[in-house]
Amino acid sequence: MEPALLRAARAYDPDYVVLLNTTIGQRERAAPGTVLPNVDGRVIDGEERVRLLEQVSDTQCDDSAGERARQTVAELCSPYRRQEHGTAEERLVSLGLGDAAAPLTPLSAIPHMAGGPYLTAPPRWGGALGLMVAAQCGIFDEPELGDPPVLDERERQHLLEWLLSDDSRPAGGPPEALLGHLLAPFRDGDDPLRAGTAFQRTTYGLGQVSFGHRPRNHVTFVIGDSAADFAAAYARKLMYGDGWWLPSELSPCGTDTSAERMRLLLQNAAVTRSAYRRGRVTACTVSAGAAAVAATVEALRTPVVELISSTGISQQQLYEKAVVSGDLDFPRDGAMSYALEADLDHPVAIPAAADEGGTVTMLSPTPAPDLSDSQLRESPELTWQVEIRPESLGAPPGRGLDGGHLLAPGTDPYLTWVRSGRYGTRFESHRYDFVAAGTPRLSRLARPKLRELSLRQWADCLAGQQEKSVRLSDAGRRAEVLATLLGGREQLAATLAGPLLPVLRGFLSDKPATRERYPSGEGVVLHAAGTNDAGYEGYLTFDGMKSFDPREDENALAADIDSMVTAGLLIRGIIVSCELCGRVNFISLDLAGRIITCPRCQASNPLTSTRWRQPLNGPTWYFDLHPVARDLLRDNGEVPLLLAHHLRSRARRYTDSAELELCNGSGSALVELDLPAYADGQLIVAEAKSSRTLGNRPPKEAKKKVEAADTLQAHQLIFATTETAWEGSSLSAIGNAVRRHRWTSGEPPAIRIITALGLNTCQDQRMNYQDDQLSPW
Repeated sequence: MEPALLRAARAYDPDYVVLLNTTIGQRERAAPGTVLPNVDGRVIDGEERVRLLEQVSDTQCDDSAGERARQTVAELCSPYRRQEHGTAEERLVSLGLGDAAAPLTPLSAIPHMAGGPYLTAPPRWGGALGLMVAAQCGIFDEPELGDPPVLDERERQHLLEWLLSDDSRPAGGPPEALLGHLLAPFRDGDDPLRAGTAFQRTTYGLGQVSFGHRPRNHVTFVIGDSAADFAAAYARKLMYGDGWWLPSELSPCGTDTSAERMRLLLQNAAVTRSAYRRGRVTACTVSAGAAAVAATVEALRTPVVELISSTGISQQQLYEKAVVSGDLDFPRDGAMSYALEADLDHPVAIPAAADEGGTVTMLSPTPAPDLSDSQLRESPELTWQVEIRPESLGAPPGRGLDGGHLLAPGTDPYLTWVRSGRYGTRFESHRYDFVAAGTPRLSRLARPKLRELSLRQWADCLAGQQEKSVRLSDAGRRAEVLATLLGGREQLAATLAGPLLPVLRGFLSDKPATRERYPSGEGVVLHAAGTNDAGYEGYLTFDGMKSFDPREDENALAADIDSMVTAGLLIRGIIVSCELCGRVNFISLDLAGRIITCPRCQASNPLTSTRWRQPLNGPTWYFDLHPVARDLLRDNGEVPLLLAHHLRSRARRYTDSAELELCNGSGSALVELDLPAYADGQLIVAEAKSSRTLGNRPPKEAKKKVEAADTLQAHQLIFATTETAWEGSSLSAIGNAVRRHRWTSGEPPAIRIITALGLNTCQDQRMNYQDDQLSPW
């Protein structure tokens, strides 16, 4: 399958990935003569073939290639599935002539759906126009093999204006000749100008909704004659409302009258509006070459009618800025879908509890998901989907996560079908456990208790489906401890990304002598008594901390110190010696009384001037840094938090996790994930360094990060450093690893290279994995 279409399917993430089972008769009608029946190895032809095909016309065909394609899509998405005896069972995998509709609802089961007239594609209209009409209207009757519609120039122009308009009906109404083709059924007294489309017959009570950001005044032209080009344009139309297909017969390129007329039509329908509203017109393709895209861009940038705006900017200048070539993009954020208008976005308060890992579990079931529309409630066969969207950002949706992970512990897994939907947790409306005859309608509706996984728990569940696991690394555990002290990871990252970082690093010492580490008397160095690898720890006075602060505002520093002391990140105390053992120790203010106890020999010492020596009028206040913070900074553990702060500052919605280890089935660590993050619908796996290289073996390290990104199906793979540049060997290793890996989704994630992290000169760039070239992110 085309990677672009896989991206579209993954972004849409349907409830069911279904193979349409075609019959022998349908295949023969679509491609006469291609079905070759045989009996006992003898090919049947002539009249005998015709009679045999009539007898087996409704028999469904074996479609192994179609099933392989379906499985490819299903593996990238999260349709309803559950684990049954160690294998994943999907809710619905095929649909064909004569198959039961459940869990889908047939139109015949919905009252008040009759009526008309409706605009429908004529079944014998072929060619590009016939296909475009079918995509716009839908079609009531099974299509037949036919030719392109025979229309005069005025009808063809009017039809194209309709197909390229935002409205579902042609402006001013279609001409009479066109009505005869498109209206069905038509009854005396019907107003043809108020006709809806065949598709609208399937959307009673429904409206299109989207969540998140979607660019306004954007148009995507997909150029090319292949089925994939049409499918990509149709996907953009359904998901974002901006996709238009441009086959070669509708090309605006050239100097003939037809091309000029088409160019004017496209400019009037899309280019002018986007250009004057600061939008974007993107020309792209699946099958056509770069030359065809470039020619289309050039044609659309050239106005058929030149106008001058009130600002003095020519129309061509506006067109040149608005019309660009680009790649087919299918972001999950902002994608549209249908929802019941009367039951959209009902705020509900459900008691819940969060565990220490951040996973939130409902303490009571969801409310009964009843419908407000009385006419829809009349249908006993009607089923629907229920989506629960938490207020928190939560974990990434989709990616094939088994729905059982989203049920609260103790919930019957057979109560209903559950899945990770595009914007939240989805479940089918009805119960599938034991429902006694005569049970009231509301009691037949499913009310599961659900849980919202934290990013770490989600990663562990997804890895578990691949016989792997995820756990906090030592650095991750330290970051979690400090985040708890300061009120969260956002506060911790902001603290370390600000002017306090050099102050906190001032507490570290790799020198045994105070005069070497603090030549101006900023603090003292004491032996750490084996509490860390360095063996020495620094303790700073207020003036010492001020010397490390890049700000020249002692009031701001004092306020920050007060906050950190209150949180427990800093400890205020004194430096005293022990009369018995002679060791010099830091004693916290909580333990400094009339008698102090030596932490080394446990001797009791009166707090006299001989214990602190200078100054005579009282001991100097010193500050100690929390030992977990010392260990974090000693190992450059602030670097992932600097990256977290950088990413959060560029995102509308953001959450992340402390550093994780991805482990194999036996529990051995495979790779560290310095920063797993989820920002604006994009899952990020990041490596954060304080050096210019990926270590002694960059190819091996790059390969491990690539495999980790694929395990979690990341949208972005980031390599960040506090240095001003990465070494060329490390960049080459990254590019090679990305190119050589066989990606589960068919395409690699975006590769993001960040340098000078934490500095004002920070650069954020995108790597083209095909040639390792960098460009602004």
